[in-house]
Amino acid sequence: MLPRKRWKIINSDTNLSIVDVILKNRLLPVDHMDSFKLTDRMHSPYLLQDMDKAVKRIIKAIDNNERIAVFGDYDVDGITSTALMVYFFRKVNYPVQYRLPNREKDGYGLRTESVKLLHKEGIDLIITVDNGITSNEAVDYAAQLGVDVVVTDHHLQEAELPNAQAVVNPNRVDSKYPFKNICGAAVAFKLIYALSEQLMDVDEYKHFLLNHLDLVTLGTIADVMPLVDENYAMVKFGLKVLSKTRKPGLMALKKISGVKTATITPITVGYFLAPRLNASGRMEEADHALELLTAESHERATEMARYLDSLNKKRQMLQADYVDYAMEQLPTNRNHIDKVIFVENDDWHAGLIGLISGKLKERFYRPAFAFTKDEDGNFVGSARSIDAFHVTNALTEFSHYFINYGGHHKAAGLTIAQQNYDKFREEFTYYVNEHINDDDLVPELVIDSIVDIDQINLNTARMLQEVGPFGEANEEPVLMMDNGRIHEIIELSGGRHLKLYIQKGNQMFECLWWNSGEHKNLIHFGDQIDLAFKLNINMWQGTERLQLTIEDIKDHN
Repeated sequence: MLPRKRWKIINSDTNLSIVDVILKNRLLPVDHMDSFKLTDRMHSPYLLQDMDKAVKRIIKAIDNNERIAVFGDYDVDGITSTALMVYFFRKVNYPVQYRLPNREKDGYGLRTESVKLLHKEGIDLIITVDNGITSNEAVDYAAQLGVDVVVTDHHLQEAELPNAQAVVNPNRVDSKYPFKNICGAAVAFKLIYALSEQLMDVDEYKHFLLNHLDLVTLGTIADVMPLVDENYAMVKFGLKVLSKTRKPGLMALKKISGVKTATITPITVGYFLAPRLNASGRMEEADHALELLTAESHERATEMARYLDSLNKKRQMLQADYVDYAMEQLPTNRNHIDKVIFVENDDWHAGLIGLISGKLKERFYRPAFAFTKDEDGNFVGSARSIDAFHVTNALTEFSHYFINYGGHHKAAGLTIAQQNYDKFREEFTYYVNEHINDDDLVPELVIDSIVDIDQINLNTARMLQEVGPFGEANEEPVLMMDNGRIHEIIELSGGRHLKLYIQKGNQMFECLWWNSGEHKNLIHFGDQIDLAFKLNINMWQGTERLQLTIEDIKDHN
């Protein structure tokens, strides 16, 4: 028998239009697939509180020839947010400095030490992007030094608002912004939109904004924002911009990543482009990625793309070693593993522990924590969780053990003093074992619809593509074919992947099953199966071919 997944089939009426079923399942509006102008589906920047204040303060700084610094973050969202601001100030021909924190040395967000350094450099105004909503202490310190701060962020407000000149954030407690789930780059883009209306003529600013949707798209997809509402609109247009971008850095990044297709998808961003940008902040300094994105010469862009690619390869090797080491800490019998996983190593790179916990969560489908130590000997951890367990809410029950912590439903970060670690681990393991049921540890595969074989064709695949771009909250559709029969099994990449030919009736379907090598001895020629799959189009030598990407198989044995 194959490993268990719980199948949830939403529609079993094969007489219905598949596209109509998908739109209904996603709760998408009836006009979702209609042609539209970008501005038709974007909310006004001025629906964000303090936008008018932010615009006035920045224009005042420009008019008075003040020194401005943009303070960003070390992930893709923070880097693209910063790059957007750099491009804007470059466009209006005004000098600007930027600073990105080091993940290990500086930590997340604007802090007093960074403010002190910027003040020494003569900065009059700091604009934060993708951070700042929790930087109350740093903002107060800046005020003492006579440095003003404009905060742009999208993270949740956890306390009183910082006492800044403006706090532009859709997730302010008092926010009435109609769509909360935009990323930091989108908030920065909104600010630039409002500034551009003041500083450029209409045609100029519209052209400028459209040309920089590629950066908003990178930030939105990398930060796993839901691709609905205005995110859907920005990413739909932004992917087209990204496919034709003239930015030397993005052209070089696509080339070094092996992205040859003219059509860029969220998968292209998530699996090829974003990891190389993220490797910069994970392994060294995020400045490398920012330099790539803002490069003005193709020579420099190529050089930086190669460097980021080398960092990403190093990250991949380290990550594989770390995961192997983590696996050695777990019982070989899966049934003996607790409902929460803890692994640790004093020498692990802090920028990679989130990837370790993520891999363990995927492999064992249960909450997972990976810890390393900082220079003070404290345990620094990253958690990833499953749908049934809100890890940050659970951590709140144990907050008395932490130096700091934070996160959301399925991801969290925390720091624990060494003397508290063992007790926390013991008590938290007991807590999870009590609060998670065995059924919660069985992953659920949501299947949009059962389909007949006459619905599995290139025309259907093309129509489904029009519902996209697919991503968070608008997932790529999963369909189900029942009573197929395995006609052929071919191993790919040394057995890592499988290609299957599945026959039903008088039709044969080519299917790819990625990372499925462990299942190859569980399926056999002639097996009768139900197949859960995604319907894709593969270009082969200029010709479109239908290809089914397997999500799961249930045999009839």
